[in-house]
Amino acid sequence: MAAISSFLSVDSLSVSYNINGQQTPVVDNVSLSQDKGEIIGLVGESGCGKSQLALALAELASKQANVHMEASVLPKNPAIIFQDPQTSLNPVIKIGKQIEEAVAQEIPDKKASILELLEQVGIDDPNSRINQYPHEFSGGMQQRALIAMALAQNPDLLIADEPTTALDVTIQKQILDLLKSLNKEKNLAIFFITHDLVLLREFADKILVMYAGKIIESGTAKNIFENPKHPYTKALISVSSLEKKENRFNAIPGSVPLPAEYPSGCRFHPRCDLAVDSCKSSLPEFQDIEMHSWACTEVN
Repeated sequence: MAAISSFLSVDSLSVSYNINGQQTPVVDNVSLSQDKGEIIGLVGESGCGKSQLALALAELASKQANVHMEASVLPKNPAIIFQDPQTSLNPVIKIGKQIEEAVAQEIPDKKASILELLEQVGIDDPNSRINQYPHEFSGGMQQRALIAMALAQNPDLLIADEPTTALDVTIQKQILDLLKSLNKEKNLAIFFITHDLVLLREFADKILVMYAGKIIESGTAKNIFENPKHPYTKALISVSSLEKKENRFNAIPGSVPLPAEYPSGCRFHPRCDLAVDSCKSSLPEFQDIEMHSWACTEVN
């Protein structure tokens, strides 16, 4: 069960879809909590269920999704930043107008509010920028505009779904620094989704590692990086570190199974060098030591 939090807490959250006539979970029995002002990093490969989990927390899951949880305390006003600003911004509407649509109706001076938002996210010369179209912005500036649109909603939780994936390393750091400063200035809780675990080392307070619909390890950033337990977490760290060191793409052997093809037992066992027979038949129990938990029977 998730620790009780007055800000965000869910217990046994599942999200499933009808696949070939059967309800198939893409998020499976996840429990978590988040405090106000806390940054949580959710990490895993594509297809692990990260975005589906985030959408459920924001109560924005698809109408085709069956969302179930035992108990919950959800944020009152979440906002989401998506991965690709080019698909999130309307190419034929000026940036200022798009931000205006997100500004609360009761604010009398919307232009002043828009200019302030653009300044908050580090966009220079906002008076000129509000009259420009998305294609006149760089990728990093487009992402900043999306963050401004999210802030216009005065959110209590900012969900950032792979917001730096399409950006180069220098711009990635700028966006992370911006989010970190907003977190400190506004005591804004951030739920940050990524496939790059190393990205979270200096950014997140707490890290959740997700594989095939389940959280398989969680802990502080210090715990996860200095003492990773689950073989999948160790593999993610190794792959991310090699990519940055060698400047080339690396991957964990094998692939994430489709939800309709989840294996029995530990879902990582087909790709795990430590797997024994019991891993193939039984779901591992969580082990917990001082705010650090992991689901692997072969690691103590």
